[in-house]
Amino acid sequence: MATAIYENILRNRACAIIMSDNWILLAKQRAPTRKGPIWMPPGGGLIFGETLQTALKREVFEETGLLVEPGRLLWIHEFIEKPYHAIEFYFECSVAGGALKLGRDPERDSDDQILLDLKFISFKELASLNVYPRFLKNGIIKDGKMPFHLTHVISDAGV
Repeated sequence: MATAIYENILRNRACAIIMSDNWILLAKQRAPTRKGPIWMPPGGGLIFGETLQTALKREVFEETGLLVEPGRLLWIHEFIEKPYHAIEFYFECSVAGGALKLGRDPERDSDDQILLDLKFISFKELASLNVYPRFLKNGIIKDGKMPFHLTHVISDAGV
């Protein structure tokens, strides 16, 4: 299984918080740490030598077809659930072009894609969805408010 490529390594990820009015863009995907699909912001792993902003632009385009302009860094999230360990950098982003469409993960074969759906979800709808990381739906984004300062969040067992 291709998820083994992420096991027992430290993975750095750049993730996009793309909001419009009372909506946030989320990608529905299969996750190796969950039984069912989850919804999470678009983003992915850095390639060696790549900056966070460059990785963010590349990953968002691969997954969504959108061109984004990274804004301020909102959260640093440490995800530790053995055998997975990721440090995720969540940036506020604005859309600079492109067209919204479900993309693909070039690291995976066509029969092993994890992206299932992509859509803008209302803040009200967040409570009924399986959103990860959980801190995104547990009060931080529900009212459409971004943190005033950089926040460091540590999750183990996917919390």
